[in-house]
Amino acid sequence: MKYKVLSATMIAALGATAAHAQSSVTLYGLLDAGISYTNNTRVGTTGHSNVALSNGMMQSNRWGLRGNEDLGGGLKALFVLENGFTLSNGRLGNGGREFGRSAYVGLSRNDLGTLTVGRQNEFMYDWVSHVSMENFDGAGGNTFAHVMDNDNMMGTFRVNNAVKYQSPNYYGLTVGGMYGFSNQAGGFANNRLYSFGAMYNSGPILATLGYTQLNNNISSLNTGGAVDNSANGSGTGDQNFTAGRQRIFGGGLNYTFGPAKVGFVITDTKLDNATGFPGGGTLTVANSASVHFTNYEVNAHYSLTPALTLGAAYTFTDGKFNNAQNSASPKWNQVSLLSDYNMSKRTDVYAVANWSHLSGGLNQAAQPAGSNLYAFEGASSYIGGIAATKNQVVVGAGIRTRF
Repeated sequence: MKYKVLSATMIAALGATAAHAQSSVTLYGLLDAGISYTNNTRVGTTGHSNVALSNGMMQSNRWGLRGNEDLGGGLKALFVLENGFTLSNGRLGNGGREFGRSAYVGLSRNDLGTLTVGRQNEFMYDWVSHVSMENFDGAGGNTFAHVMDNDNMMGTFRVNNAVKYQSPNYYGLTVGGMYGFSNQAGGFANNRLYSFGAMYNSGPILATLGYTQLNNNISSLNTGGAVDNSANGSGTGDQNFTAGRQRIFGGGLNYTFGPAKVGFVITDTKLDNATGFPGGGTLTVANSASVHFTNYEVNAHYSLTPALTLGAAYTFTDGKFNNAQNSASPKWNQVSLLSDYNMSKRTDVYAVANWSHLSGGLNQAAQPAGSNLYAFEGASSYIGGIAATKNQVVVGAGIRTRF
């Protein structure tokens, strides 16, 4: 009798252990900071050099929780809560949100795919950025962002009120779609977003496609919709443009051979009736602009040793700006260099350099009174900010660790 009771107790204990193993919650994070030098940061109307402690030169600082629970029959519940913050002062990032990088819950099954709801990434950042130097599947960096992050390859904005589906992997191919609700009674299309993507990852080939469209009523902005439009001059949101319609399309390819990886990416961004721009630049609704960016990037990474990786990229951005007062055809050339040394599986040190040059930008004297579209007047970068002239150089070195 004692043997039967002991056996039953052991079986129950083993069953409880197995059930516990089917569910998990993981704490994770990334810390990245270093010292940067910029030769030409705009202060008023003049440029000044700046030596600074910079956050996230490679990747933005974050910590998060992710978990899953086995519901049986191959079905799993999952969630992600991810916080963004500034390492140098501990402040919340992403407009002051507690979980501004991600906050979603969903269901997943291997043969059906994954369905999630909450604050999430659209597919230009989620998939297309993996072939760009801004991400390069985790081996790139924020320092190399395309001008104004016009294509969201750096993930400047996330999508609120989002329902997102990603298919299972079919022989290397995955597809997905997303819809971000406006959540506004009587304004279904006022600040709504939809996005689609496809990714093929097999052997040495990684190929991606993405499309994202955001619609707004710029005469009556809805700040509770798919993206936070409060960035229009206030700096409290995470959307870097405000426009009646923003369309982003892009794709690219990475090919790996031996220790080398080369890539090519093209993205195209169109803004209709744009009134808000990075750096606090604003236009009235009556003076709203049509803006177009096309980005062409070639990049390469080479593992000189198992620990040391070198990278380089060249990006050409062809721009157009038109409104009632002005028109211009700005063109940005950008050269990026990277050296990254892995001290362990979790920790690396790096050095970065970025040179950008603008030609054909807006003429400040020709702009309407009250406008300050500095981002179209001088070169600019994510780390260095907006330059006072047509050229800017940023160099830096830092350390990154993950847990």
